Amino acid sequence: MTTDEQRVDLSAPNWIWDLLICPECGAPLRADDGQLRCAGADCGFSSTYAGRVFNLLPRDLDRFQRAEDSWRTRHFDQLRKTVPQMSAVQYERFKLLNVITYYAFTSQFFFFRDYFAKTHTLRGRGLEIGGASGQLSGFVKMFYPGTEMIATDVAPINVEMGAELAGLLRFETDYLATVDAERLPFRPESFDFLCSSGMLHHLGDMRRALRQGRTVLKPGGRWYVVNELAIGSLPRRFWNSGLGAKGKWAETTGIRENSYTLGEWRAFFAGEGFRIVDTYFNRNPGQKLLSWPRSLYYAAIAKLPLALVKAGIPCEVNFVLEKQ
Repeated sequence: MTTDEQRVDLSAPNWIWDLLICPECGAPLRADDGQLRCAGADCGFSSTYAGRVFNLLPRDLDRFQRAEDSWRTRHFDQLRKTVPQMSAVQYERFKLLNVITYYAFTSQFFFFRDYFAKTHTLRGRGLEIGGASGQLSGFVKMFYPGTEMIATDVAPINVEMGAELAGLLRFETDYLATVDAERLPFRPESFDFLCSSGMLHHLGDMRRALRQGRTVLKPGGRWYVVNELAIGSLPRRFWNSGLGAKGKWAETTGIRENSYTLGEWRAFFAGEGFRIVDTYFNRNPGQKLLSWPRSLYYAAIAKLPLALVKAGIPCEVNFVLEKQ
């Protein structure tokens, strides 16, 4: 055992140290009393870790990547003002309950329990990319307890929330880390599977992120892409405009919002060396409980022929990709 490994917090499993590389130059990382430093001679990257939580962000994130953290910080600042009577401890509990409600844990859990876990078998070591508060990793550990999981997000506040929620809900996620999906700080062929939920459409360089994911996957490994949107080119014009839901959200938060047709999704994946094993349009209104209008919308399109949905009616789509 090396000196660096001897200083690792023993409350955390140690296998992550075999995977980590510098997010900026790809050189090995050295650990020393909570500090991470790049071993590359001319890089200078340094960051921190504490127990199971790692900061592996590169230094030059763009304004859209930073907006996720800054917007959510503003959101919680405003939330705190609505309950001035609460103590700091009470507010932290109140905040976590709001996070669970906001991220629609119930409907996502129903999707995972009633569809995903009955359809797919997960084994080995997995990476959740862009996991927000890390619930997908938590569900994986719940239904596939033999797996090892790292939950990641680009926003430090999300990873902090993920760590708190993992404790509250007794998720057994092995590690949490802040990372940039377009510069994954892990050695090639480190993971048996990847998963992501509703995050690919936020990326500035989709192809680069897909290449990164393919690199860290083992041969034949799979990427489970859930909760994305497939939309026709005509409805997309309204959806992304200043009057549409995505356009309004992007303007409010500063977060990058893209929309893609089914054909564009397929072209992205095929172009970066993935075989599409499965495509599933989730039209179950019971798994859309974020709002009544959303649930009613899916109840309506659930009655339509699937061919019409594939033709461009906005609908949640899930893919299973396999590294070729």
